[in-house]
Amino acid sequence: MTALLRSKKAIGLPAMLGIVAFVIAFVATLLTYSVFHANLIDQDFQDTEAYINAVEKVEATVSIIVREQSLDQTFLDDLAAYMDVTISPYSANVWSVSASYSETAAVTSYLTGSADLVSTYDTLFAFMGNESGFTLDPLMNPTSFLGTYLQEFIANTFPSVIPQSNFTDFQSIMDYVFSLASSPGTYTIVSPTILSSQSNPTVSGHWYVNGNLTLPNNRNLTVPDGYFLFIDGKLTMRTNSTIFGNVVINGDLQINSKKNTSEAIKGTVYLSGSVRTGTTIDLGTSLRPTFIFSERDITFGTDLNGYGYFLCDNFTVGTRRANINITGGVYALISSNLNAADLNPNPVLDTGKFYDYSVPLYVEAAGGSGNDFRYTYPR
Repeated sequence: MTALLRSKKAIGLPAMLGIVAFVIAFVATLLTYSVFHANLIDQDFQDTEAYINAVEKVEATVSIIVREQSLDQTFLDDLAAYMDVTISPYSANVWSVSASYSETAAVTSYLTGSADLVSTYDTLFAFMGNESGFTLDPLMNPTSFLGTYLQEFIANTFPSVIPQSNFTDFQSIMDYVFSLASSPGTYTIVSPTILSSQSNPTVSGHWYVNGNLTLPNNRNLTVPDGYFLFIDGKLTMRTNSTIFGNVVINGDLQINSKKNTSEAIKGTVYLSGSVRTGTTIDLGTSLRPTFIFSERDITFGTDLNGYGYFLCDNFTVGTRRANINITGGVYALISSNLNAADLNPNPVLDTGKFYDYSVPLYVEAAGGSGNDFRYTYPR
């Protein structure tokens, strides 16, 4: 523009002023965007800091309750006021401890003063989850299920290894399995390409996949009996794909199903994140039901058919539903959008096959009469 202004053929004053005004406005827009972007970064940081502070408050509160071995109401009220948290009854034997980190979000831990081993069938899988009077025990969650089952699996699969117990959260389980790689003859850390490069992705060892795994269209993921695949990252399946076997995912599961394609989950999936699929998903059979244990939400597209059991925060099948026919149970801590007709009881579930399904027969949950305090990690 400087060369133009210096030229003998320079434009008139009104046009020049217009260009100058445009340049000023353009620069102002850039500055505004920079300030806006900086504010977004600051807001993200504040949200993260607020979340961490909320987790720390809840964890400290629960630790004090466990240390004092007291659920006296006056003690709880005074502690809640002092720690700036909310402590309230969830059920007859369970309390919730919550702290907000935004106007609409909070972290929560659940606590009981009397934990005991309970049958997962008698207290959970014998129900569909929508029965009147049924209340999900929040101590029966993906972390407790996976941590309990893993102890038995490690003891049977690697007799020389002393299994760890009392995992605090999902990440602590992943860290433990990762640490097993230092013990010869146990888990091996592998790259995602060991499966994504196969024309028929099949696990042939005790593998800990280090990173996100994405499989192309028309590729199934097969985990043979006797193996338990760990994926430290997100698992993405494309169209015309099926998961066979037992998988642990430290992240989300996404299945990009579409109309007139065929996708299925025929195995057991534990995951720290959410499940999201496209249109139609087929589940397992009466001889091999599907189990999905999610620390977050499970969201299916339209059609959902077969034998399956689901444990999560929120369970949703798309509003434009064509066909839902689940034989099994849906156990949502917060909400489920299923109708009563969408669920059917399963009278033939075989607990003798739970080990093969990677499902524990017993877990610690609220119950018993002693002072055995247990709590969930705040999230």
